[in-house]
Amino acid sequence: MRSLVLLAVVGVCSAVPFLRDAPDVQAEKARFFEVFNAVQNAATSHPALKRPSPKVQPKWYGPVAATVPAGVDGTITPVGDTQEVNAARNAFFNAYNAQVKATVGSAPVVPSYAPTYSAAPAAPYQPAPVQPKWTGPVAATVPAGLPGSAPQVADTPEVAAAKQEFFNTFQRQAAAAAPPSRNYY
Repeated sequence: MRSLVLLAVVGVCSAVPFLRDAPDVQAEKARFFEVFNAVQNAATSHPALKRPSPKVQPKWYGPVAATVPAGVDGTITPVGDTQEVNAARNAFFNAYNAQVKATVGSAPVVPSYAPTYSAAPAAPYQPAPVQPKWTGPVAATVPAGLPGSAPQVADTPEVAAAKQEFFNTFQRQAAAAAPPSRNYY
């Protein structure tokens, strides 16, 4: 049976190069490619249809951003929103709340967020506390139960029995769930 299927597949694969399109299909393919090539040539030659070439971003040779101070005396000075930004934010929230109210019935109370900044002095720099030097045993000399470092702890009889019971149950369940094997030979 296998050899018959194999011969059928080989026969179909070897016959594929000899199958040709019908004359009307060949004519339609040729007409399509003529039209396609004409449109492509017109699109590439017409100046209005040419795509602009992407501009290349010049490579940056200036200072690294981390070396440029962001504020006076190297401190970071946050910049507040302008009046226009605050007005635009309030207009958006008002329009949003009006839309929610129109669709739901009542708009939820949304607190407006306006960050405030104070010119509080920065906290003085305090270095991290120094970690005391370790004077105990080297980690390699402490047995950690890894293979080769110390003997493994053996299972208790209860644990060994539970493992064996689990393994036996698993094998029975796997055998019951497996489809029956068929011998095709």
